[in-house]
Amino acid sequence: MTFSSLKSFIDNPPKSFKSIDIPSATTSKLSLIELFNQLSQKVVTGYEAKRTVVAFLKTHGVTGNGELLETFGKLLDRNLVAGFGAKTLVDVPWVEGGTKLSKTVPPPLSQYMTPSSQSSQLASSPRPISRFSGGITPILANFKPLDKFQVALGKSLEPPFSSLFKSEPIWYASRKLDGVRCLSLIDVLVPFSSSKPLEFVHAHFVSRSGKPFHSLSKLSEQLRLLVRDHPDNPLREWLNNDPETIEMREAGDVKRLVLDGEICLMRPKTEEELKAIQPRDDGSAADHMWTASDPFTEDFPSTVSAIRKSETIQHFSYFVFDVLSWAEVYAKQGIPLPGLGKKFSERIVDVERLRNWLDESIALGGIDEKERITRNLMQCKVEKPEDVEKMVRRAANEGWEGLILRADQPYKGNRSSDVRKFKKCQDAEYVVKSADTNTMRLAINGVFDEYEALANIWIEHKGHPVSVGSGFSAEERLRYAEKPEEIVGKTITVEYFSESDAIGREGTKSLRFPRVKTIWGEERDL
Repeated sequence: MTFSSLKSFIDNPPKSFKSIDIPSATTSKLSLIELFNQLSQKVVTGYEAKRTVVAFLKTHGVTGNGELLETFGKLLDRNLVAGFGAKTLVDVPWVEGGTKLSKTVPPPLSQYMTPSSQSSQLASSPRPISRFSGGITPILANFKPLDKFQVALGKSLEPPFSSLFKSEPIWYASRKLDGVRCLSLIDVLVPFSSSKPLEFVHAHFVSRSGKPFHSLSKLSEQLRLLVRDHPDNPLREWLNNDPETIEMREAGDVKRLVLDGEICLMRPKTEEELKAIQPRDDGSAADHMWTASDPFTEDFPSTVSAIRKSETIQHFSYFVFDVLSWAEVYAKQGIPLPGLGKKFSERIVDVERLRNWLDESIALGGIDEKERITRNLMQCKVEKPEDVEKMVRRAANEGWEGLILRADQPYKGNRSSDVRKFKKCQDAEYVVKSADTNTMRLAINGVFDEYEALANIWIEHKGHPVSVGSGFSAEERLRYAEKPEEIVGKTITVEYFSESDAIGREGTKSLRFPRVKTIWGEERDL
């Protein structure tokens, strides 16, 4: 059945179907998914199938709404290119007896607190909690099908830096790492009896969009040492403060602690990179951001390649910059409850406390210091534009990816002005529109020769075509020349110095010195 044939049926129903306007009792109880299941499994076919669909649409008031009818047609034809998403389903005015979806992800704040949200009084959760006897916990626990997983993301920052301090006087700056964002979801059984020790259940690792990583078992082995039984362990206090429960078990509740950080594979610096680094610290705030004369730097291509695979990564670093409750990650905001809703400066203290506890536990576990995965990401307090200028200068001198500045505010799990990023080079994501080939002299296996190779690809920046010819290896140039479909239509990250006026096209913008940084595929998934 197509939407076109359905509309013809609605406009000119067969004479034998005079009762088309009268929904059957069975049809009235159908959900949208159940309707499509009946069609796909051919429970109803032919005219009867069309009558069932029309009756369903009339039951839910869709036939009188052109926009909703068109959306249903796109679903029927499996054609959602126009941008149908969760919001459309949310706004459908289902009649009584149907399912009315919440317009927003219900934050724990509204579910666990009384109508006077300032009272900080907990109420029982109306959301069903998983009950299992054991096993692996769900990754996105308590999320409903249309809930979107989001994390704190930043907005770009450009000079002058005085704009930072107009509304927020205190910021914390750190080095912007060229790695892959990773949230560690650490599930721990908290026994009902406080005299019994905590029990490690599982650790999930996900990207900023909620995609699971399967190659970080080495990190899981070390994080499980967090549950070491000792009166000074901060974990029990943090977990007890969280109103969210992942699972209810006979021995206690499974609670979740979230670490936010960056996965990086590190490589030795080249001779040129070593010459650029500062030989010693001079005591300034900028020099507290990173170890002086650090001989290693991030290897972004290797990080992306390794983390996409299922094989265990043997050697990598995990730079932790935030520690959060699962309730706040789920709510996408800080929650004004005891022990929660902390400002970033308070969470920095928690990160340091957690890191010291983990280091001590790892040492007691007999793991060599060189094998420790979690690392410090120094956060430096900045209160004036001059501090930022010095940090930018060091970032540029040492070839860092840039700087991240975080306002001293409670957590916000979305893209906000509370997180600002300054990059030596900017980057953005584009879809490759087309590719050009040409005869090029390339070195393959150390031997130069002339090949038909990819010369450049074309992207669209602010509605105008831009050519990008740098950033490809010789092997990639040969492969994409032979199989352009492997690059055209794919999402890429392009790094560039700045915007520029397009030559010969007055009023249009281009990019200065663009180069391909990463080729993601159909869409970015990390």
